[in-house]
Amino acid sequence: MTQTTIDLTGLDGQNPLGLFAALGLLRILDDHARASGLERPRLAFTATPPYIARLSWGEPLERVEERLLEDAAAQATSAALTLAYDEQGALCSGGSDGATRDLKPSPASARTYLQQAARAGRRDAALAGALLSEMVQDNNGATKPTSFHFTAGQQAFLQMVEDLRTGVDGAALREALLGPWRNESKLPSLSWDSSVARLYALRASNPSGEKRGSVAGANWLAVHGLAFFPVMPARGKLRTTGVEIGWKDIPFTWPLWTELAQPGPIAALLRLDPAAFSQRSRDALGVSAVFRAQIRRTDQGGYGSFSPAEALLPR
Repeated sequence: MTQTTIDLTGLDGQNPLGLFAALGLLRILDDHARASGLERPRLAFTATPPYIARLSWGEPLERVEERLLEDAAAQATSAALTLAYDEQGALCSGGSDGATRDLKPSPASARTYLQQAARAGRRDAALAGALLSEMVQDNNGATKPTSFHFTAGQQAFLQMVEDLRTGVDGAALREALLGPWRNESKLPSLSWDSSVARLYALRASNPSGEKRGSVAGANWLAVHGLAFFPVMPARGKLRTTGVEIGWKDIPFTWPLWTELAQPGPIAALLRLDPAAFSQRSRDALGVSAVFRAQIRRTDQGGYGSFSPAEALLPR
């Protein structure tokens, strides 16, 4: 099957949500290609702003949307996305009374969850390994989640993900892929869209009860893009790929590349420190731009958001 290149005009790599969603799309299609014996998809971004995602794939866009909807239905039993635990942090059914569907179980439960995800297969293992690590705990002794866990208070990350999974439709995915982003969906926002950044730390009100619109299709795809940003223990703290160690007001830095590439080379590139690239290094790697956005969190509750991204000059 001959591949063609599709410009995904809704996915701007300068926006963390656009980056994550493009990577999630690649991950989903790559999983399908592996299972079906198809040529694997490739992804790149245009070299000048807006930094639009470009997908090399052997099917038309309409079929891509169908693949995404089929995959969303299949993720109902995903070992990575069905984590639930009780008040003591012990694993339980997501339908149990008092069950919490977030990313802060007890360390023992986190270990079991990661083992179950590993047994489920490559895709679940990669995503679970990007969500948490049993090796690092917060001040309450619960498992520390990824730095991209921006929810807090009454919000529960995996419950919001499940609401996205069951709620996205073809129109939502089309909006995500082609734009324009209207931010009118009533489905959850995981707060990764820097184009609508609201610096909660500068506001007096708590955002947990606010009703805000979202780009639901982009948020759903972005969840799967997190698999490219695994977490790991570092000096007793949890390090998320691309993010400096810490929790409040810390930078997330990422490169954009112009040569179409499969998931493996992209994952390797994202594990490097793009802020240290010279112009020669950028040219050799096909990197057109490097961006940095601050992760901001409120003092009360810890709700997170990205500041608008800034381009970094070569070293």
